[in-house]
Amino acid sequence: MQVLLLMLLSLGHLVTDLSQGALPMLLPVLKDEFDLSYTAVSVVVLVASLSASVTQPLFGIWSDRFTSRWLLPLGCFLSALGMALAGVGPAYALILLGVLISGLGSAAYHPEGSKQTFLISKEKQRATALSVYSVGGSLGFGLGPLTAALLLAQAGRFGMIGLLIPALATALLMQGFLPVLARLVQDARERGGAAGCGEPCRKELNPNSAAVAQYPLRDPGPAARVALLFLVIITSLRSWVHVGFTTFIPLYYVDYLGSDPNFASMLLTIFLLAGAVGTLLGGYLSDRWGRRTVLLFSFALVIPSLLYLPSTTGVWSAVLVGWSGLVLISSFAITVVYAQELIPGHVGLASGLMLGFAVGMGGLGTLLLGNVADLWGVPAALKIVAVLPLPALLLTLLLPDSRR
Repeated sequence: MQVLLLMLLSLGHLVTDLSQGALPMLLPVLKDEFDLSYTAVSVVVLVASLSASVTQPLFGIWSDRFTSRWLLPLGCFLSALGMALAGVGPAYALILLGVLISGLGSAAYHPEGSKQTFLISKEKQRATALSVYSVGGSLGFGLGPLTAALLLAQAGRFGMIGLLIPALATALLMQGFLPVLARLVQDARERGGAAGCGEPCRKELNPNSAAVAQYPLRDPGPAARVALLFLVIITSLRSWVHVGFTTFIPLYYVDYLGSDPNFASMLLTIFLLAGAVGTLLGGYLSDRWGRRTVLLFSFALVIPSLLYLPSTTGVWSAVLVGWSGLVLISSFAITVVYAQELIPGHVGLASGLMLGFAVGMGGLGTLLLGNVADLWGVPAALKIVAVLPLPALLLTLLLPDSRR
């Protein structure tokens, strides 16, 4: 049953991020139909990122204080509903409203989903379990451009309404399994105790249980807080690379090189699906080699491929895009688990910071990249994206070894 519910959480993650992943392919259509500048396009991305990410710590704090499993089906459905509105909106303001609603739905789902994954997983398999949960999101982002391209080809912007079908079905399925998830969390924590989990386990467990009384909540200490700050900055830099790449690669190939939009959507899909493989691989390796070691490899290996990519075409573009997605996104689940282990008494907050606030900083970075693209062209923006993993690599060296 644990595996089944983990897969269900991953499926909800997939459907939620499917809507988010559809946005990059909608951007060129919006740019043409509304005659938008690159800065205006970046504002759409910024609203989507801020609503989907920066608000996540607030949902995480709520999740730490109250049992909030109902956020899972609600967030899944709202993510698609908002993107459908962005597709049919007749004005720029309604498009922004749509991506705002979609982002809030995503923000509601992520901290609660990662928290439930943390609670039902074994202590020595947390990164592996979270990578299974995270791979759903990576697959959603990967299938999003392909799905959006198909819907846009069939019905134009109004085709985005089709995203509501899988979202509604998944939300209803998840709603039916919430009682089973509650029982599994109760059983898992009673058997394994609340050690290393803290306040979230107290909220999920019977407050009179022996497991809660046996393990008092501990202050993580100043060293953990400093490490968490470094981790937030590192994840923000990675998010800047991720969001900047997925935003400007379609614009680079369609607007700058004049390539077929289907080729651009294929590259984006390759990047994100390779990231899904990298998420699983990174989680597995970090449980064995340590969190910091895999993070170092991730940032070091992605820089050369990002630098060389704009000068390639055809098959080599696909190869470098796939490699970039594999190594960059391999660190996604690792940073979340790392933060959860640094402040184990606040799992929801840790998840919100990593999946939300830090990832949302990518939206702010994309706004700056949009200004760069307007002034000096899209290739200049991509060059900035390529060098951002370097400061993330240097900051990773300052993190404590997670195996100690």
